[in-house]
Amino acid sequence: MKVKSIFLIAAALMLISPCAFGTPFLVSDPYPADDKRVTKFLVTIDGTTRESAPAKNADGTLYLKYDLGDLPDGTYTLIVKAVNAKGQESSPATYSFKKMGGTVEPYTPPVPKRKIPPSRSYPGHLNK
Repeated sequence: MKVKSIFLIAAALMLISPCAFGTPFLVSDPYPADDKRVTKFLVTIDGTTRESAPAKNADGTLYLKYDLGDLPDGTYTLIVKAVNAKGQESSPATYSFKKMGGTVEPYTPPVPKRKIPPSRSYPGHLNK
């Protein structure tokens, strides 16, 4: 009976979790378990910087899990830096994305067209 109730609880959590935890998250690759130097992440979205504490996997590895659910729909550029215990910041990592409802997809900004001025260096046809 005990095993059956645990199975039912697990099944209920699997059904509820997409609704309860369905907001989109930004998730990084894990840092090695022996690397405890990361104490926080600095996440900058369109000029606003917020701190985020690292999340921990069951094996002890640390990673960034940042909730993007409170952002309105639109296109954003995000910059992330890891910070160690001494306050030193890593090189920034940049990611652009488009949020529509509960979905987030990568976004590549269009490259502006470069106007090339007319050239007057063409010598024309040469008659010899």
